[in-house]
Amino acid sequence: PHGHGGRHVHGPRLVPDHRHRRANRRGAGPAVVRARVQGRIPALFSRLPAPDVLITDGLRGAEAACTQAWPGTRIQRCLVHVQRNTRTGLTSRPRLQAGRELKRLSDRLTSVETAGQAVRWGEALNAWHERWKDFIAERTYARDDPSNPKASRHRWWWTHEELRRCYRRLERLFREGRLFAYLEPELLKGGPVARTTNRLEGGVNSVVKDVLRNHRGLPEEHMRRACEWVCYMKTAHPRPESFIPDALRKGEKATTPEPDDSVAPAYGTGIDWNEFHTTTRYPNTTD
Repeated sequence: PHGHGGRHVHGPRLVPDHRHRRANRRGAGPAVVRARVQGRIPALFSRLPAPDVLITDGLRGAEAACTQAWPGTRIQRCLVHVQRNTRTGLTSRPRLQAGRELKRLSDRLTSVETAGQAVRWGEALNAWHERWKDFIAERTYARDDPSNPKASRHRWWWTHEELRRCYRRLERLFREGRLFAYLEPELLKGGPVARTTNRLEGGVNSVVKDVLRNHRGLPEEHMRRACEWVCYMKTAHPRPESFIPDALRKGEKATTPEPDDSVAPAYGTGIDWNEFHTTTRYPNTTD
């Protein structure tokens, strides 16, 4: 492997914890829940050797933990997630001309293959800003739009807030070198660098999600065990037979507890086939 601990790693994707949902229902705000999840990432990173580059979907906790635990590791933002964030802010079919142009720039991200193309993409982004900088700097004042819900909380706000946010995100990532880190010559010495988290999304996350989707209704502890089992089977050399009890390995039959006769019979919750089907045809006199 190239570098201290390996070629590159993908940012962590934590399995949802229902305790967070319950805490949120009790009144803990989204920031509290997010802080709990992000608080686990530094402990995870501290146990791993530093890679050359971390490919992340933009989770702030992951990038902050990377900077803290692996100060020499480069960060590559997943370009598919960048495009998805832009599409969320501008919609798939932006109404404004400025939005349509910016979305086209975002859509071109995954087609950048060389350093020269990356430079030209940055120049195109800068040219977009020169054309529309006055437009995205427009403000709306509460006195001019008192019916707007924002008027009760703010004296003014950016008129084209989503468009401005999408541009600033692209500009910041480009300026920080997190859009095209996969093209840096120093990193390419060890081979190609991933630019998306597709390998993680399709290789591990989708399998975990499928297990939870196909087994809806599992208790929280069983959900966690199921996810752990999927991840264990993705390791380099899984040995599922090691979990078989010694008694079963020796050919002994598993014992089942004797029925407790002291428990009074109660109504069952299952469906008996014979309750809905009989050997004779149900009389139907409406024909």
